[in-house]
Amino acid sequence: MIAPIVILDTNALLDWRVFKDPAAQPIVDGILSGQLRWLACPSMEQEWHQVWPRSYFRDWQPDPMLTLTVFQHAEFAAEPPRGPLRCKDPDDQVFIDLALHVGARWLFSKDAALLKLAGRARKLAGLNVIQLTQWSGLGDNAGSP
Repeated sequence: MIAPIVILDTNALLDWRVFKDPAAQPIVDGILSGQLRWLACPSMEQEWHQVWPRSYFRDWQPDPMLTLTVFQHAEFAAEPPRGPLRCKDPDDQVFIDLALHVGARWLFSKDAALLKLAGRARKLAGLNVIQLTQWSGLGDNAGSP
């Protein structure tokens, strides 16, 4: 069985590596065990390295080694072509584009602009755009509302 593909937006990565949100742990466990394939592209990594060091995250005392090495767990893909769905936030367009381009099963996000695309993404490609807390595991309908 080929592991299903997931896309993690910057908010999901912040929950994992900075805020240490327990809701991220089942997805992280799936990635680390090989049950899930996390795909990313270079612009996602660039955004991450611009976001996590911001001063308003200091209160959470992010571990620089954990934040600098998070993408070692990702498989890299080329920058995706512009897809059929438009995100109102141009910074988040790459996440929906990559998810659709590679046939991801889940795109994890807290971003309102991406979550607004959930219904259309599911109809178009069977892509579940959900928050980490909505994921219910690797069952047949996992993550589907």
